[in-house]
Amino acid sequence: MKKRRHIETFLVFTTLFLGYFFFNDVIGPRAEEPRRAIVGIEAILGDNILVPTINGEAYYNKPPIFNWILGISFLVFDSFGTEALRFPGVLSLWLIAGILVFLVRRSHGAQAGLFSGLIFLTLGDLFFYGSINAGEIDLFYALITFIQIISIFWFGEKKKWIWLFVSSYLLTSIGLLTKGLPSLAFQAFTLIAYFISVGRFKYLLTLKHFLGILLMLVTVGSYFKLYSRYDDASAFMVNLWSESSSKSANEGSAGSIIKALYSFPLQLIQITLPWSIFLIWWKELRKSKSTLVTFSFVFFASNIWLYWISPDLRNRYLYTFFPFIAIILGVIVSNLSKRDLFNRITSRVSGAISILVGLTMLVIPLTSILTDHSLPKVSFSIFGMLFLGLGFYQLKTLGAGVIHLLLVLSSLRLAYNFCILPIQAEKSKAKYYSDQMDRVLDITEGDQVYWTGGAYKFYPEISLAGKTIVVDSIQTPPLLAYQIPYYYSVKTGERFLYEESPCNGNWYISQENFALSLKGRIHFTFEDKWTQKNLVLYTID
Repeated sequence: MKKRRHIETFLVFTTLFLGYFFFNDVIGPRAEEPRRAIVGIEAILGDNILVPTINGEAYYNKPPIFNWILGISFLVFDSFGTEALRFPGVLSLWLIAGILVFLVRRSHGAQAGLFSGLIFLTLGDLFFYGSINAGEIDLFYALITFIQIISIFWFGEKKKWIWLFVSSYLLTSIGLLTKGLPSLAFQAFTLIAYFISVGRFKYLLTLKHFLGILLMLVTVGSYFKLYSRYDDASAFMVNLWSESSSKSANEGSAGSIIKALYSFPLQLIQITLPWSIFLIWWKELRKSKSTLVTFSFVFFASNIWLYWISPDLRNRYLYTFFPFIAIILGVIVSNLSKRDLFNRITSRVSGAISILVGLTMLVIPLTSILTDHSLPKVSFSIFGMLFLGLGFYQLKTLGAGVIHLLLVLSSLRLAYNFCILPIQAEKSKAKYYSDQMDRVLDITEGDQVYWTGGAYKFYPEISLAGKTIVVDSIQTPPLLAYQIPYYYSVKTGERFLYEESPCNGNWYISQENFALSLKGRIHFTFEDKWTQKNLVLYTID
């Protein structure tokens, strides 16, 4: 039986590894991925890695570190493709899982450590959305934040206070230069809550703490000092504040905050399914009192309120909490797994789910759901039979419990990659933009194409409690779907640069009205599905 469980665990890791690290090229970049991709591409194609750019013009919404990470990935893969784009995010998730296994194993044993890592990798929204759109910034940021917060716990347990402050503030600096102000909030609220919980609040007033703060100020300040040599650093910092503030309760209406109070808990439970169901047995934690579980609660309670009352909450903003949720769930599930009855019931439930999934996948090819242009129906049939076989196997070999459930989940991810992603790829906007850029490059025969049009102006501000303190102004190229510059760079190896004032002899893409105002000769017209405006390829004779 022990040997069989080892084989089943190996199968879980194998299917998860295949599900995460392969098939990342099936569907093109979507959601925030194209924007992250083009800034990363320009980090290595441009002349200055200190200044993030889009279309060769300064980009003020995010600091540079994730751009550098993507740039390194593009260089390693020697490609701007989606495999290189998504690799850092997927690797970040597995690094978090590895740290979880190590940490929880030390406090609660090998089984709890294993479950914590695997539960983290299969939390619902992360499993079927975040890890698929892995080119977004949030997965890498979750890794940096997790290490930052865990360093407080790790060195706090060892009473190495100077290392606690130096390491956590250095990682805060990296977080600030990755995504901005949220890192500072995580650091401040976690430190206050942690030192209160351990009865050492006075340590926050020591020179060791101020040394950590100084290290952060020097690190972040040095970057912006260097940045100011090439662009407006103050406008950049004001916009970073504005970006973070617009997503917080600082700028939310009373109605939106009240709505978030009751909708947020349901949202959190939903995005952490199926494992959030096991929180019903939260009393199991009493059997495994540990400083790690206590610290996880301290971090969660001291920081979650910022997101609880946020009017513009996206699921991916909560990924920084997922490792700590996985610690708590891993301990609960590990304790439950010591009961034969629990293991038998879990095996029966996972077996029944597997059979139901198998029957559904066998029925789908017999309906009109799949079009003639979708993935061949044989893929659904093959996976349908595999799930049926897996389900009957689990019902026959009761006792593995949670491992059986993990095996079903990991198999679902493979089925999703094989059967659903190709269908989504057919209908994705990425394919549309790729086709349009092929047409553009056919017409221009490899000549440089520029983006042009009236500059987009906006006015970021620093405000507190509804009162505006500082207002700045920023000018950027006009907005367009980021898949357009992305696919231009993928297909040409060059940047899709912006020229505010078109001149004779060059190829340009702009909104149709702008081209007509210049009496441009239009060669091709297509729609920007993001701005819902017609774009044209034209020259000026």
